[in-house]
Amino acid sequence: MIRDPSKRKINAVYEENLPQITLIKHWHTLDCQLITPMYGGGVISTKVDTAMPIRVSSIRGQLRFWWRLLAKYQWQLGSDQAIRKAEFELWGGMNDGEDNGKASKVLLKVTQVPILHDNHLIKYDDANLNGLRYILFPAYHAKDSTNNPHHLLKADITWQLQFAFSPNILSKYDKTANNKPNPKEQVIETLRWWANFGGLGFRSRRGLGAVYVSQCQDYPEICQPLTPDEVTKAGCQLAISKNNPTDGLRALKTAVQKLSNFRQAADVGRNPPSRQAVSENKPAGRSRWPEPDALRRIQGNLGYDRRHEPEHKAGNVFARAVFGLPILFQSQEKAVNATVEPAFGDRLASPLILRPIYAGHRNGQPQWQAGALVLPYEHILKKQVKIGNHCYPMWQDDAAQNIIPVRDNGGGDPLQAFLRYFKK
Repeated sequence: MIRDPSKRKINAVYEENLPQITLIKHWHTLDCQLITPMYGGGVISTKVDTAMPIRVSSIRGQLRFWWRLLAKYQWQLGSDQAIRKAEFELWGGMNDGEDNGKASKVLLKVTQVPILHDNHLIKYDDANLNGLRYILFPAYHAKDSTNNPHHLLKADITWQLQFAFSPNILSKYDKTANNKPNPKEQVIETLRWWANFGGLGFRSRRGLGAVYVSQCQDYPEICQPLTPDEVTKAGCQLAISKNNPTDGLRALKTAVQKLSNFRQAADVGRNPPSRQAVSENKPAGRSRWPEPDALRRIQGNLGYDRRHEPEHKAGNVFARAVFGLPILFQSQEKAVNATVEPAFGDRLASPLILRPIYAGHRNGQPQWQAGALVLPYEHILKKQVKIGNHCYPMWQDDAAQNIIPVRDNGGGDPLQAFLRYFKK
């Protein structure tokens, strides 16, 4: 880490392949900016590393993720095994069955990161972040607030991401057969997807730590917004809310509110409050989703409010699991107070990404609209969740007609219904 004379920026190189740097003749620079607060991103996932807030390892991991998605669904580079082999050939690492790891042919470094002070951080429960409480629940439920106060890095922090190609990629991959993009072209397209939909830190799929790339002189196409047609070619779907263009934080708040309402707002995800509920200061009535009643049936021996006898016609289906797992259900009813986990592992990454979407400039400032990107997810619909020693379906096609938020938004599955609701 090298401090420049101004003491205002960290002119740093954070790179896994330092020995190769001396062989590189030209680095390509992306001017980057946070447009929403970043949660965590350090060695402790929920804690900002003030010495190294922007980490090359995190960016490299994201680039590999977007590359894999494009390789499978857009470029169609072959079987999962073939794609995995191509990934390690380009991005480095150790593939299955190999004794020696491969060095990455794409070099990365981060420079011009500001030295952080207390005024760069914001507490998770700051009034300016009220509209994000729904996605900041890990901070609100944290037990150790002394050692980890769950500060976020404020938006508008800028830095530069520089990338370069190792010499052998430039000579070895000039052309690729079958009209497939060569690895160099793949990297540029991958960076473009990261520039459009990438984020840093914890809860980035819910829009925190969203990245904006304002300029790349050598490859300006990286900064170009992806069109809906381009998104579709990669097996994804993009919905943009009708909100007026605004700053990144307000756009994210709109997106988060859409998701919160769809899942639990009165007259959308829950019934309107009964007279008794109003008298008890409850904001809404029973859930219109099947999970609470499913838990009452499955774990009825633990006890539940007898005014809430299970009645949901969809049965024991855990529809909201398609938005990601685990799900923590909190209730005074012991039967409903549960954590729903996948039957196939510890967690299921959400196929839904919320974030601000670039909507042009106004008065010299970038403007943003609320966006929702859904990654390829059809395989998720057939998976199961685990309650105790038993497994239950996440989704069944015939459940749609009995789940009001899905039925009233065009049917299909919960993610399709949410995209339609999001556009309203």
